[in-house]
Amino acid sequence: MRLYPHALATNAVLAAMVLFACTSNVVFASLMRVSETFGVSPERFAAVASVQFSGFFLACLMGGVLSDRLGKKTVLLVGCALTALGGAGWALAPSIPVIYLGAVVLGMGGGILEATGSAILTDLHPNHSKFAMNISQAAYCVGAIGTPVVMGWLLPLGVSWRWFFAATGLSALLLGLVSCAFTLPPSSQGSEQHGNWSRTRNVLPSVAIPSLCIFLYVFCEMGIATFLNIYLRNTLQAPENMAIYGLGAFWTAVIIGRVICAFIPQRQAYELVIAPLLFCASLCVLAQIFISSWQVSFALFFVLGLAFAGTWPLIVSMAASRNLANSGTAAGITIAFGSLGCILNPLVLGPLLDCGQARQVFILLGFFLFLASYLMLLSLLQQRPHKTPKA
Repeated sequence: MRLYPHALATNAVLAAMVLFACTSNVVFASLMRVSETFGVSPERFAAVASVQFSGFFLACLMGGVLSDRLGKKTVLLVGCALTALGGAGWALAPSIPVIYLGAVVLGMGGGILEATGSAILTDLHPNHSKFAMNISQAAYCVGAIGTPVVMGWLLPLGVSWRWFFAATGLSALLLGLVSCAFTLPPSSQGSEQHGNWSRTRNVLPSVAIPSLCIFLYVFCEMGIATFLNIYLRNTLQAPENMAIYGLGAFWTAVIIGRVICAFIPQRQAYELVIAPLLFCASLCVLAQIFISSWQVSFALFFVLGLAFAGTWPLIVSMAASRNLANSGTAAGITIAFGSLGCILNPLVLGPLLDCGQARQVFILLGFFLFLASYLMLLSLLQQRPHKTPKA
C-alpha cells in the first residue's frame, strides 16, 4: 500500500484505531478493580460496557452521515475531543453515575474514531481496501493486546485503574493535534450533496446483510472480550494475571489472523472468506463446553482469535468499498449495527454467567456465529455481481 502523499493521514488513522482499542479494552481489563472500588459485582458492573457502546452506536450513525457532509477530518477531530473528555470522566469519577456519564462520552469518541477512520482509509486506498482495513484492525489489536498486558502487569503492583483512563484521554489530545496537520483526498472533504436522507436510503439495501452479520459477530466477539478474563478467573480459577493475559493472547491471535487476511486478493469475493471464518469460530466457541482446565481454555481462546481474524475488517470493507461515494455513511451504519452487539451482550450474558450458566453462553455464541456464516453465504447467492477496483 503506497502511503505517499497521504502518509501522515494513514498513520494517524492507524493510531486512531489503536486508541479506539484502548477505549474499549481499558474498560474490560479494569472491570474487577473498578467493581471493587464501588462495591458491585463485576458481572453486574459489566453492564457499563452497554452504556459505553450506546454512545458508540449513536456516534457511528451520526458521525458517519455527518462525515460525508461536513468532511471526515472535522468529524475525526470531534472524536478525539470526546475521547479525551470520556477518559477524564472515568479517571476523576467519584461515583457510579459519573462512571456511566464518562462511559457514554468515551463510547462516542471511540465510535467516531472507528467509523470515520475506516471511511478515511477506504477513501485513501480504494484500490487496496482489503489490505488497508485489515492492517487498520491489526493496529486495533495492538491496543487491544497492549492494554490488558500493561494493566495485568501494573494493577497487581498497586497502580490505580484511574491512571489508565487518564492516559487514554491524554493520548486522544495528542492524536487530535497530529490530525490537524494532515490533508485528505477530495472524497473525504464532504459535500452538501451527501449526508442526507436520500443518500442514506440508497445505501441501506447494500449494507443490510453485512450489518446483520456484523451484529451477530460483534455480539460474540465482545462477549468473549468482556467476560474472558472473568470466566477464566471465577469459573476456571485461573490466577488474576493469567486471566488478564488471556485477553491479550486472544487479541494476539486476532492480529496474526488479520495480518494474514490483509493479503487476500482484492478481487476475491468477500463472502467466500468471511463465511468460513465465522463457521470455524462457531466450532471453537462450542468446544469450550467440554473444557474444565483454565490452561486448555486459555489455548482455545487463542485459536478462537485466529478464527475471528479478518471478519470485522472484511465486512466493513465490503460495505464501504461498494459505496465509495458514501463511504462514511456505509461504514457508519454497518459499524453502528455491530455496536448493538456490544450493547446487548453484557445485558444478556452477564446474568447468565452470574448464575453459573457458562455452558448456555457458549451454545448461544456458537449458534450466532453459525447463523452469521449462513447469512453471508446467502448474500453471495443472492447478490448481483459487483465490480471491485483492480488491485
